[in-house]
Amino acid sequence: MNSEAKVGLFFVIALIIICFLIIKTGQFEIFGGKKVYQISAILDTASGLDNHTDVRMAGVKIGTVKDIRLKDGKALVIMDIFSDVTLPEGSIVKVTSKGILGDKYIEILPGHGAGKVAANSTLPTEKSVTVDDIMTIVYSVASDLKKITNSLSNTIGTKKGEQQIGEIIENIQKITEDLREITSRNKDNLTDSIDNIKAFTGDLRKEIPVLSKKLDNLMTHLDSVVTENKQDFRETIVNAKESTKKLSKTLDYVESISKKIDEGKGTIGMLVNDEKIGKHFDETLVSFKNAMDAATDYLSAFRDTGVYLGFKSEYMFDVEDSKSYFTIDIVPNTKRYYQVQIIDSPYGKVKENTFEHIITNDDGTVRDHYTETVISTRDSLKFSATIGQQFGDFLVKVGMIESKGGFGLSYLPKGFDGKLSFTVDAWDFSRENNLDPHVKLFVRYKFYKDFFLTAGADDVLESDYSQYFLGVGIRFRDDYFKTLLSNVSIR
Repeated sequence: MNSEAKVGLFFVIALIIICFLIIKTGQFEIFGGKKVYQISAILDTASGLDNHTDVRMAGVKIGTVKDIRLKDGKALVIMDIFSDVTLPEGSIVKVTSKGILGDKYIEILPGHGAGKVAANSTLPTEKSVTVDDIMTIVYSVASDLKKITNSLSNTIGTKKGEQQIGEIIENIQKITEDLREITSRNKDNLTDSIDNIKAFTGDLRKEIPVLSKKLDNLMTHLDSVVTENKQDFRETIVNAKESTKKLSKTLDYVESISKKIDEGKGTIGMLVNDEKIGKHFDETLVSFKNAMDAATDYLSAFRDTGVYLGFKSEYMFDVEDSKSYFTIDIVPNTKRYYQVQIIDSPYGKVKENTFEHIITNDDGTVRDHYTETVISTRDSLKFSATIGQQFGDFLVKVGMIESKGGFGLSYLPKGFDGKLSFTVDAWDFSRENNLDPHVKLFVRYKFYKDFFLTAGADDVLESDYSQYFLGVGIRFRDDYFKTLLSNVSIR
């Protein structure tokens, strides 16, 4: 069998496998499916929903989305419900998602009515809080903060601001020096005050349990308690008087300091009573305003950016091993993307070394002469970092492919909504041992939601290394990872 026949047979087998998997997923019913009846709901937005999206109740699948249409500026969602499922009256439709992956589906919250929902009925809906709603709120808060900083800047934005900031810094330095002097001069007084507080708290710790117990018994045995514990009450009163004296002494210190501050004495007094205080806040507020402007612009741009995570595994038929890819796609708009990949390859960089061995006798004559060739592999873990731009039905990418410079070209046929693509990638144009550039041809088809199949040929220009492969993978949008990526970039 010639090469053309082998390639044709391989793609026929791949297409048969794809068709079989599509039918097995339940997306197509070729022999007739379950009996269903239809209901509908009107949503503000059907973002994340498409035909065949699951309809669930209490986490159990009870149907699928039949069709999504536009009606009066809103989304009319028509659902097929299995005929053996009865929906109580008052049931409500709500759009939710499956955990962190963000795969959306329709949840029907059962009502409490005695009757059941009839076929072709339109159910009421309940609005769900999405990540986009949260980002909108954050954007609104940032805008309000921006207005506040603008207002403060206009109020204090005079040339006296620099002088005010300088005076504040000098005042803070003077406050620190005065506090150091006050602490040094009143070290003994502070020590006495601390000792008094310790003694006071020690007395309270001893007396509070006794007083509490006495007050409880006082309600029923007032006369006997007073008679038996007269001495204890006397000691308590004496301790209370001593504590009051200590507290009065402490308050005298506080009053003295407050009086000095009120009269404008010392650094703290000048700081509180000086009318020129706060003149140097303008520069600080302007810097804060600029930071908030940058944060607002960043949130506005980042809210529309999509971050997609992906994983695929390709089985190499010749080496009988798998090649795995972990992918992160950053998509700022529909025409451009940035992609980073980590690849675990079953075969690394091939290197061929030739060694010549000459064995001689003691007299210098040659006893044996042979050549040894050693072929080794290394660097099985590789990475890719590319930038892609779409032009019509073609997608061009350039950058690092499997740790080497390269480029790629993909064709996305019309009518498949991006589910089908044909790609050729080329890289490593200066391979060792005068090998031709590494060229890979493959086709990819998204057969069910986030899952896709891929098939093709690798290293097609080198017959000694070329081989066919077949793989499966998943690619999904993850807004939670986008938030983590945003936090890392800000830091």
